[in-house]
Amino acid sequence: MSITSKYLAPMRLLYISLICLVCFFTSCKNENKLPDFDIEELNKREYDSVKKLLSLSKIFIENKQYENSLVNLDKIINNYGTYEEVIEAQKLKDEVLIILLIKKIEEAKNIQMIVVLVEKVIDPEVLMLASDRVKDMLLNSKSIEEIEEYLNGTKFKEHEGLARRRLNQLKEDNKEEAYKNAVASSSSRIWKKFLEDYPDHPEKSNIETLIIELEVNEIFGGEYGDIPSSQFLGERNNVESSISIENDTRYTLTLRYSGPDIKKINIPPGETQKVNLKSGEYRVTASVNASNVRNFAGTESLYGEYSSAYYISSN
Repeated sequence: MSITSKYLAPMRLLYISLICLVCFFTSCKNENKLPDFDIEELNKREYDSVKKLLSLSKIFIENKQYENSLVNLDKIINNYGTYEEVIEAQKLKDEVLIILLIKKIEEAKNIQMIVVLVEKVIDPEVLMLASDRVKDMLLNSKSIEEIEEYLNGTKFKEHEGLARRRLNQLKEDNKEEAYKNAVASSSSRIWKKFLEDYPDHPEKSNIETLIIELEVNEIFGGEYGDIPSSQFLGERNNVESSISIENDTRYTLTLRYSGPDIKKINIPPGETQKVNLKSGEYRVTASVNASNVRNFAGTESLYGEYSSAYYISSN
């Protein structure tokens, strides 16, 4: 009895432990068991989501909230490729993109912007709209640079004739405006710039004469030294006078005469030139092409033949 009792107690405990262990694992297995899914129900929910997104996209389009519609359409296209609604979503997206492109074309500020917008577009209606917009811009453009850029490009060349006519008109308008500004300015610098821009202007000769007069006025209006008097050589001539002028400087000498005649002569260094003028009273200026040498100015009575020499003194 003692031997049987000695071994039966541990065995009874082992049996009980095994039962508890089985119960523990069974309990854990039941707790971690995944719930059963209804595949059809999941598919139905997913399909409902696609239809809701598509419906919401259409509402956005009706309300002209195009950017919001694109967000939903992209969700359908990118995430639900197995549904037929994706085809409709792609079609709607293409339509929305065309609408937004047309809006950008209509709001474009210049021709080059339109050219960039339609660079890869093949839709004939969009290209026709862009062409009409370019035509309107050319008709109303006030920018010579914009029209020249269009003419140098390759898009919408059907309006080339219109562009050239508008360009010529703008240049003519600009020329008239520049002429008015020059007249109002009384500035030799502005008149010189005008002739640089319009060298073939029909009034070129008169403008060059005017520039000489203005330059004389400007020199007399600033700081200057007294111009040396010319040396009288012969008999008095009340009709015509001549002056032999020697440039004894190392710079180009510019002399301006404003009186019965208006003339400007440039004499290279070391050379002598002769100028013929109607006799009379003149304002005379002399300058050289060196910023550190001041101008000279004065008046002269010219009635005959004279000689004059110019040199630069270090005093």
